[in-house]
Amino acid sequence: MNTMNAVRRVVVGVNGSVGSSRALRRAADEARRHHAQLCPVMIYSSPQGDYIDMLWPPDEETEHELASDARHRLAGICHRVLDEQGDGPCCAPVVARGPAGPLLVQAADHDGDLLVIGGGSRGMLSRFVSGSVGRYCVRHAEGPVLVVPDEKSADEASDAA
Repeated sequence: MNTMNAVRRVVVGVNGSVGSSRALRRAADEARRHHAQLCPVMIYSSPQGDYIDMLWPPDEETEHELASDARHRLAGICHRVLDEQGDGPCCAPVVARGPAGPLLVQAADHDGDLLVIGGGSRGMLSRFVSGSVGRYCVRHAEGPVLVVPDEKSADEASDAA
């Protein structure tokens, strides 16, 4: 992908965390700045987890319920976060089930896409438990990736400057 092209779509990973809310606000700002479409993406899993799902996917009824719950959660988060900013950009929310990193990279694979993700926690335990979706996205995305640092990291960086 040629990163010199204009940004036409801002894809942002949303999971309900404080960091993803910061990323959603920043993505909305970027979408407004570029007159681009905002595409919040919520990745969900079944209670049995992604790896078991690959072998034994949920039945159709369970899948429908999981997707519906994810759409409802995403709509609520977008409403809460984007309403704080007033007039928001055009929004096209997406939900998908599976591993977050690959699905976010796939969601942002069009020419003119900007992928925005939260920086996540910097603690060792959280990195061990959740892995690094951000690291995966930065390594595998074909287009630009904007990693929005958590508030503490942003404050530390501004203090150091």
